[in-house]
Amino acid sequence: MSSRNRNGISPLTTRIAGIIALTLATFGGSGLASARPAGERGTVVARGAANKMIAAGPVALHVYAQSSGGSVYQVPAVKGTDQDCSAGKGPMIPVRADRVATVSIEEGHVACLATATSGSFELLWHAVGHPAPTTLVIANAGR
Repeated sequence: MSSRNRNGISPLTTRIAGIIALTLATFGGSGLASARPAGERGTVVARGAANKMIAAGPVALHVYAQSSGGSVYQVPAVKGTDQDCSAGKGPMIPVRADRVATVSIEEGHVACLATATSGSFELLWHAVGHPAPTTLVIANAGR
């Protein structure tokens, strides 16, 4: 019996490709983004208390951080920059350390990261498709 899937790719090859993609997203991602199709990834780094744009909707995102001290929220998109995030805040969803959260962003809105730490805070994200029809959805996946 073969340990390859129907496309002839071994599970190890798939895992290695995933690790490489995550590594590239971690070290090569950008903090600014526009509407993202499923599979797009990025990193947002904030130093001190800050408000940073993550991505523009409509999109559903998985967000992750190794430490706590950040929250994700959405606001109406005006310029599609960090300025939109500084103008106001919607309902805040805390990013818990070592937990993956799913956040849905509506069309015409941007996802934002607010930090309250004195040091730096790094948020990893990737798009998982179009958002659910609700305003803001979050689900935590435990380890």
